[in-house]
Amino acid sequence: MKVAFVLIATNKYIEFIPPLLESIYKYFLPETQKDCFVFTEQLKYPLSYNAKKIEITPKGWPGDSYYRYHYFLSIKDTLKDYDYVYYLDADMRIVDFVGEEVFTDLLGVQHPGFVSNKQGTPEDRQTNSTAYVTRDKIKQYCCGGFQGGASTEYLKLCEVISKNIDTDDKNGVLAIYHDESHANRYFVDTPPTKILDAGYCAPETAWEVPFPSKILALDKSVDAVLNKDER
Repeated sequence: MKVAFVLIATNKYIEFIPPLLESIYKYFLPETQKDCFVFTEQLKYPLSYNAKKIEITPKGWPGDSYYRYHYFLSIKDTLKDYDYVYYLDADMRIVDFVGEEVFTDLLGVQHPGFVSNKQGTPEDRQTNSTAYVTRDKIKQYCCGGFQGGASTEYLKLCEVISKNIDTDDKNGVLAIYHDESHANRYFVDTPPTKILDAGYCAPETAWEVPFPSKILALDKSVDAVLNKDER
Protein backbone atom coordinates (compact mmCIF):
# COMPACT_ATOMS: atom_id res chain seq x y z
CA MET A 1 0.00 0.00 0.00
CA LYS A 2 1.44 3.37 -1.07
CA VAL A 3 -0.09 6.70 -0.11
CA ALA A 4 0.78 10.14 -1.49
CA PHE A 5 0.06 13.51 0.07
CA VAL A 6 -0.09 16.62 -2.08
CA LEU A 7 0.46 19.89 -0.21
CA ILE A 8 0.70 23.51 -1.39
CA ALA A 9 2.88 25.99 0.48
CA THR A 10 3.88 29.20 -1.25
CA ASN A 11 5.52 32.22 0.36
CA LYS A 12 5.47 31.97 4.17
CA TYR A 13 2.97 29.11 4.19
CA ILE A 14 6.03 26.90 3.87
CA GLU A 15 6.49 27.44 7.62
CA PHE A 16 3.38 25.36 8.28
CA ILE A 17 4.74 22.34 6.43
CA PRO A 18 7.32 20.88 8.88
CA PRO A 19 4.81 20.43 11.75
CA LEU A 20 2.20 19.20 9.28
CA LEU A 21 4.63 16.59 7.94
CA GLU A 22 5.44 15.48 11.47
CA SER A 23 1.75 15.02 12.24
CA ILE A 24 1.16 13.12 9.00
CA TYR A 25 3.88 10.59 9.74
CA LYS A 26 2.90 10.26 13.40
CA TYR A 27 -0.88 9.97 13.10
CA PHE A 28 -2.03 9.33 9.52
CA LEU A 29 -1.87 5.63 8.71
CA PRO A 30 1.37 5.33 10.71
CA GLU A 31 2.20 1.84 9.43
CA THR A 32 1.66 2.72 5.77
CA GLN A 33 4.30 3.81 3.25
CA LYS A 34 3.82 7.54 2.64
CA ASP A 35 5.38 10.15 0.38
CA CYS A 36 4.65 13.87 0.54
CA PHE A 37 4.82 16.23 -2.42
CA VAL A 38 5.06 19.92 -1.56
CA PHE A 39 4.24 22.41 -4.31
CA THR A 40 6.24 25.55 -3.56
CA GLU A 41 8.71 28.10 -4.83
CA GLN A 42 10.66 27.87 -1.54
CA LEU A 43 13.07 25.28 -2.88
CA LYS A 44 15.81 26.05 -0.35
CA TYR A 45 13.55 25.64 2.67
CA PRO A 46 14.63 22.44 4.48
CA LEU A 47 12.00 19.73 4.82
CA SER A 48 12.21 16.43 6.66
CA TYR A 49 10.78 12.99 5.90
CA ASN A 50 12.25 13.16 2.39
CA ALA A 51 9.37 15.37 1.28
CA LYS A 52 9.63 16.09 -2.42
CA LYS A 53 9.40 19.70 -3.59
CA ILE A 54 7.63 20.50 -6.85
CA GLU A 55 8.42 23.98 -8.12
CA ILE A 56 5.50 26.30 -8.89
CA THR A 57 5.16 30.05 -9.33
CA PRO A 58 3.06 31.67 -6.59
CA LYS A 59 -0.28 33.03 -7.79
CA GLY A 60 -1.35 34.72 -4.56
CA TRP A 61 -4.84 34.39 -3.15
CA PRO A 62 -7.00 32.66 -4.25
CA GLY A 63 -4.84 31.39 -7.12
CA ASP A 64 -2.50 29.18 -5.10
CA SER A 65 -5.49 27.18 -3.86
CA TYR A 66 -7.73 27.65 -6.88
CA TYR A 67 -5.26 26.03 -9.29
CA ARG A 68 -4.40 23.15 -6.96
CA TYR A 69 -5.80 20.58 -9.37
CA HIS A 70 -3.64 21.91 -12.19
CA TYR A 71 -0.60 21.52 -9.93
CA PHE A 72 -1.48 17.95 -9.03
CA LEU A 73 -1.91 16.99 -12.67
CA SER A 74 1.61 18.22 -13.38
CA ILE A 75 2.83 15.06 -11.58
CA LYS A 76 -0.05 12.88 -12.71
CA ASP A 77 2.20 10.08 -13.95
CA THR A 78 3.92 9.93 -10.55
CA LEU A 79 0.68 9.94 -8.57
CA LYS A 80 -0.70 7.09 -10.67
CA ASP A 81 1.83 4.82 -8.97
CA TYR A 82 0.16 5.33 -5.59
CA ASP A 83 -2.88 3.52 -4.27
CA TYR A 84 -4.32 6.62 -2.59
CA VAL A 85 -3.77 10.37 -2.84
CA TYR A 86 -4.81 12.90 -0.18
CA TYR A 87 -4.75 16.68 -0.06
CA LEU A 88 -4.47 18.74 3.12
CA ASP A 89 -4.32 22.52 3.48
CA ALA A 90 -0.90 23.66 4.66
CA ASP A 91 -2.38 25.17 7.82
CA MET A 92 -3.90 21.91 9.03
CA ARG A 93 -2.57 19.69 11.80
CA ILE A 94 -3.38 16.04 12.54
CA VAL A 95 -3.86 15.51 16.26
CA ASP A 96 -5.21 11.98 16.57
CA PHE A 97 -4.84 8.72 14.71
CA VAL A 98 -6.42 8.51 11.28
CA GLY A 99 -6.77 4.96 10.01
CA GLU A 100 -8.37 2.83 7.36
CA GLU A 101 -11.57 4.89 7.41
CA VAL A 102 -9.90 7.04 4.74
CA PHE A 103 -9.64 4.12 2.33
CA THR A 104 -12.38 4.72 -0.21
CA ASP A 105 -12.60 5.60 -3.89
CA LEU A 106 -13.55 9.25 -3.41
CA LEU A 107 -13.33 10.88 0.01
CA GLY A 108 -15.20 13.99 1.10
CA VAL A 109 -15.20 15.66 4.52
CA GLN A 110 -18.15 17.44 6.07
CA HIS A 111 -17.57 21.19 6.22
CA PRO A 112 -17.40 22.14 9.93
CA GLY A 113 -19.59 25.17 9.31
CA PHE A 114 -22.39 23.07 7.85
CA VAL A 115 -22.96 20.19 10.23
CA SER A 116 -26.69 20.92 10.53
CA ASN A 117 -27.20 23.06 7.42
CA LYS A 118 -25.84 20.42 5.08
CA GLN A 119 -26.46 22.36 1.85
CA GLY A 120 -23.79 24.91 2.71
CA THR A 121 -22.85 27.70 0.33
CA PRO A 122 -22.44 26.29 -3.18
CA GLU A 123 -22.08 28.46 -6.27
CA ASP A 124 -25.80 28.95 -6.89
CA ARG A 125 -25.81 32.50 -8.26
CA GLN A 126 -23.49 32.64 -11.26
CA THR A 127 -25.25 30.43 -13.77
CA ASN A 128 -22.40 30.95 -16.24
CA SER A 129 -19.93 29.20 -13.91
CA THR A 130 -19.21 25.52 -14.43
CA ALA A 131 -19.46 25.24 -10.63
CA TYR A 132 -23.10 26.38 -10.67
CA VAL A 133 -25.51 24.11 -8.82
CA THR A 134 -28.81 24.60 -7.06
CA ARG A 135 -28.79 24.02 -3.31
CA ASP A 136 -31.31 21.21 -3.45
CA LYS A 137 -28.72 19.09 -5.26
CA ILE A 138 -26.26 19.31 -2.34
CA LYS A 139 -26.60 16.37 0.04
CA GLN A 140 -23.62 17.38 2.21
CA TYR A 141 -21.45 20.41 1.59
CA CYS A 142 -17.79 19.37 1.91
CA CYS A 143 -14.75 21.33 2.96
CA GLY A 144 -11.82 21.99 0.66
CA GLY A 145 -9.14 21.50 3.30
CA PHE A 146 -9.02 17.69 3.29
CA GLN A 147 -10.02 15.40 0.44
CA GLY A 148 -8.67 12.52 -1.62
CA GLY A 149 -9.25 8.91 -2.44
CA ALA A 150 -8.00 6.18 -4.74
CA SER A 151 -5.47 7.71 -7.10
CA THR A 152 -7.46 6.85 -10.23
CA GLU A 153 -10.63 8.47 -8.91
CA TYR A 154 -8.96 11.51 -7.40
CA LEU A 155 -7.05 12.17 -10.60
CA LYS A 156 -10.36 12.01 -12.51
CA LEU A 157 -11.64 14.72 -10.18
CA CYS A 158 -8.51 16.78 -10.86
CA GLU A 159 -8.96 16.43 -14.62
CA VAL A 160 -12.61 17.48 -14.63
CA ILE A 161 -12.23 20.40 -12.23
CA SER A 162 -9.12 21.71 -14.01
CA LYS A 163 -11.01 21.78 -17.31
CA ASN A 164 -13.98 23.46 -15.65
CA ILE A 165 -11.76 26.13 -14.11
CA ASP A 166 -10.12 26.73 -17.50
CA THR A 167 -13.59 27.25 -18.98
CA ASP A 168 -14.52 29.68 -16.22
CA ASP A 169 -11.27 31.56 -16.76
CA LYS A 170 -12.04 31.98 -20.46
CA ASN A 171 -15.46 33.33 -19.53
CA GLY A 172 -14.13 35.66 -16.86
CA VAL A 173 -15.92 33.84 -14.04
CA LEU A 174 -14.64 33.07 -10.54
CA ALA A 175 -16.77 30.69 -8.45
CA ILE A 176 -17.85 32.12 -5.11
CA TYR A 177 -15.68 29.84 -2.97
CA HIS A 178 -13.19 29.03 -5.69
CA ASP A 179 -11.85 25.44 -5.70
CA GLU A 180 -14.24 24.44 -2.90
CA SER A 181 -17.20 25.46 -5.07
CA HIS A 182 -15.89 23.36 -7.95
CA ALA A 183 -15.28 20.35 -5.71
CA ASN A 184 -18.81 20.47 -4.34
CA ARG A 185 -20.19 20.72 -7.86
CA TYR A 186 -18.15 17.67 -8.85
CA PHE A 187 -19.52 15.76 -5.87
CA VAL A 188 -23.05 16.31 -7.18
CA ASP A 189 -22.23 14.47 -10.41
CA THR A 190 -19.81 12.00 -8.82
CA PRO A 191 -20.80 11.57 -5.16
CA PRO A 192 -18.06 10.72 -2.66
CA THR A 193 -18.04 7.06 -1.76
CA LYS A 194 -17.47 8.15 1.83
CA ILE A 195 -17.90 11.44 3.70
CA LEU A 196 -16.07 11.77 7.00
CA ASP A 197 -17.48 13.93 9.78
CA ALA A 198 -16.29 17.46 10.55
CA GLY A 199 -13.87 16.16 13.18
CA TYR A 200 -11.52 15.63 10.25
CA CYS A 201 -11.51 19.37 9.56
CA ALA A 202 -12.25 20.83 12.99
CA PRO A 203 -11.60 24.51 13.74
CA GLU A 204 -8.80 24.74 16.29
CA THR A 205 -10.67 27.01 18.72
CA ALA A 206 -13.07 29.17 16.67
CA TRP A 207 -16.03 26.91 17.44
CA GLU A 208 -16.69 23.31 18.41
CA VAL A 209 -17.97 20.51 16.25
CA PRO A 210 -19.92 17.59 17.79
CA PHE A 211 -17.25 15.05 16.88
CA PRO A 212 -13.83 14.10 18.23
CA SER A 213 -11.14 16.27 16.60
CA LYS A 214 -8.83 14.26 14.37
CA ILE A 215 -7.51 17.00 12.07
CA LEU A 216 -7.46 20.68 13.01
CA ALA A 217 -7.88 23.67 10.74
CA LEU A 218 -5.56 26.00 12.61
CA ASP A 219 -6.80 29.33 13.89
CA LYS A 220 -6.41 32.18 11.48
CA SER A 221 -4.42 33.89 14.24
CA VAL A 222 -1.65 31.61 13.00
CA ASP A 223 -1.60 33.89 9.96
CA ALA A 224 0.27 36.39 12.12
CA VAL A 225 3.37 34.93 10.48
CA LEU A 226 1.98 35.93 7.11
CA ASN A 227 1.52 39.22 5.32
CA LYS A 228 -2.09 40.08 4.57
CA ASP A 229 -1.47 40.10 0.82
CA GLU A 230 -0.18 36.52 1.03
CA ARG A 231 -3.41 35.01 2.38
